[in-house]
Amino acid sequence: MPTLPEPSPDLALTPRTTLKRHPERGTHARASIHAILDEALFCHASVVVDGTPRVMPTAHARVGEHVYLHGARANRLLGEIASGKPACVCVTLLDGLVFARTWFHHSMNFRSVVLYGIGSEVIDPAEKQAALASLVDKAAPGRTREARPPTPQELGSAVVVRLPIEEASAKIRTGPPVDGPELLSDDCWAGELPIRLSTLPPVDDAALRAGTTSSVAVGERSRTLASGASIPYERRQGDLVVSTDRGRIDFSLVHRFLAEDSYWARGVDSWRQRLAMAHSVSFGLYRGDRQLGFARVVSDYARFAFLQDLFVVPSARGAGLGKWLVSVVLEHPNLSNVDRWLLGTADAHGLYERFGFVRVDGRYMIRRRNE
Repeated sequence: MPTLPEPSPDLALTPRTTLKRHPERGTHARASIHAILDEALFCHASVVVDGTPRVMPTAHARVGEHVYLHGARANRLLGEIASGKPACVCVTLLDGLVFARTWFHHSMNFRSVVLYGIGSEVIDPAEKQAALASLVDKAAPGRTREARPPTPQELGSAVVVRLPIEEASAKIRTGPPVDGPELLSDDCWAGELPIRLSTLPPVDDAALRAGTTSSVAVGERSRTLASGASIPYERRQGDLVVSTDRGRIDFSLVHRFLAEDSYWARGVDSWRQRLAMAHSVSFGLYRGDRQLGFARVVSDYARFAFLQDLFVVPSARGAGLGKWLVSVVLEHPNLSNVDRWLLGTADAHGLYERFGFVRVDGRYMIRRRNE
C-alpha cells in the first residue's frame, strides 16, 4: 500500500467540502471520516461517462489514507475512475428516523462522508492482493484466513482502483426534532426511532460439503453487528469523553500505536487486531473528534475480565487521562461486578495499584472484587 507522511488531524477545506447548510453538523477531522468509511459496508461511486453522470453502489475498504474499490475489468464506471477522471464517493450510515410535530421538521439522524478525488488503477500485484484482502476482511474480519486467495487469473480479471482521502467532509446529525417553541404544546408525539444494522443467523450454502464447519469469522461478524444495536457506554469530563461506540474508534491510530510503538503488541497484523477488537469491549478516549487513547476488555461479565491494549497517545500524557480511562473502564455497568480482573504491564504497576491491582507474577497484576 502507498506510504505517506504522518497526516494532519484535519483535512484541508476546499470549496467543494465547505459545508453551507448546517455547517455545525460537519467535520473535516480524519478520525471521524475514517470511522464512517470503515463502518459503512458499501458506498456509491460516481463519475461522468460519455457526458452523463453515472453512479454505482459498490463495496469499498479504507487502508490508511486511501479508499479502494474493485470490480470486473469490463466495468465501465470503474474503468473511467481508473483512467484518472474526477470521481466522487459517498457513504451514509442511517442511525434513525426523526419525527417532528410538523411535516416540515421530519428528518433523519445519519453519519455521512463525501469524498472527491482522482483515482488510479492499482497495478502492483502485492498492493492489489492486499486491497482485495482488506475488502474481504471488512465483510468479516479474519475471513481471508478461511477462504483461498485469488488465483493469478482471477487477480488479472479484476480491476482495483485507489482514491486518496485528501478532499472530503463528514456530516453528522443526531438528536431530537428541531420544533420551535410555538409547537411544543401540540398533542402530537415527537421523537426518534433509532435504527441499527443487524443480521439474521448465517444460512449454509446448499452445496456445502458434508461436515464443513461453520465460519468463525462470519459467526463473529453476526454477533458484533447484533451487539452494535446497544447504546454505547459513555462518560464525560469537560471536553473529554470515553465511549464504547465502535463507530468512533480510529482503527488506524490504534493499530499504528500497537504495531509500532507498544512493547506488548509490536508487529501485530491489522486483521488480527480487528478480530481481537471484535471479540472485546473497546473503549476510545476522545477530545472532540480526536482520539487520545484506547483500551479493550475481554470478559465473561461474571467471573473474569482481562484489560488489554490500554494506552494514551504521547502528546496527551501527563494530564491524568490514563488514570481516568482506567476508572471509566472499571465502572462499566456490565463489568463493575466481575470477580477478578487480570492485566499485564511492564511499567505501569503504580497506576493500577491505585485501583486495587496487586502484582502476582512478573508483569501480571490481578484485582479481586472483595479484597
